[in-house]
Amino acid sequence: MADVTTLAESAQAIFCAYADYVGESKAQQKLNIKTYPTFDSFALKERKDLEAAMKGVDVDAPAKDIFEFLSQTKNGWYQSSITIAKTLVRDLKKIDKDYNIAKKKRDYFYLRGKVGVMKEIQELWSIATKSKPTQEAQKRIGEFIGFTDINKWNPADIYLANKEGEIGISKELKEAKQDPSSYSFDYLNEKIKELMDKGALLPLSLKKTKNSASLVKVNFVQAAKDEVLKSVMFQGTTDWQPYKMLARTPELSFDKLRAGGAKTVTRDIQIKLTAEGKEGIIKIRHDPSGSSANGRLVIEIIMKGDPAKGGSIASEKAMHSLWSTIDKKAADKFLQGYQVGGRYGGKGVKEFARLKTMYLKDKEILRKAVNPKKGDKNKYDHYLAIASATNIINEIMPTIKEWFNTNSKGPKSKANKLVRLMFQIASSRSPLSSRFVIAK
Repeated sequence: MADVTTLAESAQAIFCAYADYVGESKAQQKLNIKTYPTFDSFALKERKDLEAAMKGVDVDAPAKDIFEFLSQTKNGWYQSSITIAKTLVRDLKKIDKDYNIAKKKRDYFYLRGKVGVMKEIQELWSIATKSKPTQEAQKRIGEFIGFTDINKWNPADIYLANKEGEIGISKELKEAKQDPSSYSFDYLNEKIKELMDKGALLPLSLKKTKNSASLVKVNFVQAAKDEVLKSVMFQGTTDWQPYKMLARTPELSFDKLRAGGAKTVTRDIQIKLTAEGKEGIIKIRHDPSGSSANGRLVIEIIMKGDPAKGGSIASEKAMHSLWSTIDKKAADKFLQGYQVGGRYGGKGVKEFARLKTMYLKDKEILRKAVNPKKGDKNKYDHYLAIASATNIINEIMPTIKEWFNTNSKGPKSKANKLVRLMFQIASSRSPLSSRFVIAK
């Protein structure tokens, strides 16, 4: 089965197509948690319209898997999907009056993954990323470090596109391939803007929601984007403390944790900020899980009151590049700590990867919690947390904490500049980022 992100975004594309197909009035009536409290109850009664709507959907997950995922009501994605679909069909014309949604004639296709328009936009992004104008922009624009992935240019999870949008993107790709070295983000962004203004294309970024949702325009007006970034202010850090095992070996540490009464310190540090009058944090942590042997550094924006995170950076190299524009010496110190450790007894990400590989051999045995009903942690996750904290977290957090605390005076402080830059990149508001709409 596909991962949760793929299934959730594919589900959203399906429900948006359904709302478009049946029209606003029927969508408001049928896409209602009181009318149909579960996906299974919805699918049982509305299967005919659902199947018809899916003819306008192209996603990279099998329908069977998506429906099975939606049947798991505890994950909340069924409710989030119907809430956003109702909002889209009701409010899309507020984004631009030319979006001809919810008409009897099918106009739009709803896409997710490397298919159709999304595949060709990915190709255009690739060409623009490698071009000479982009390389020059990186030298010329101090706060532009390039795009480590397409989501920092445009974080759309699904796209809506009609025939005019499909033709427009295909033509743009054909022209870009004729002279790829000179193709810039200026051309690509202008094409996205042009097609959005015609109601022919919509890049939609999704945030999980519950009872209500709204559509928010991002990067439509430069002055508005600048005002958001100017409002970002550094407000201090949490009092991070070095991680210590509860006993001298991972196994004894696990036994002490399970016995109760003993807790380990938090492994993340939080950079406090305000933006547009709201409080928030930038959380920096190392995620030891997932398929990668190295785990991954995660930097995510979380604003108070928002049900979902406001964007993220998932690479120590991207963090290093950002930090280097403000203070290269500190950035190098951070990256060295991450890669090889050495200052506080850790050995960096290579040692973490070695330990993770070793634990993976006995993963199934180590993951057997002693008493799952009591919420007991399992040895595998605890061992990974120890390996992450002692080899990576304890090496990078002192540098981060000390730097922010000693460079924090005034609105033009280095700490404030870096926080704004992190916010800008994580929320896809860099100088060459594209227009998009957030549904949240």
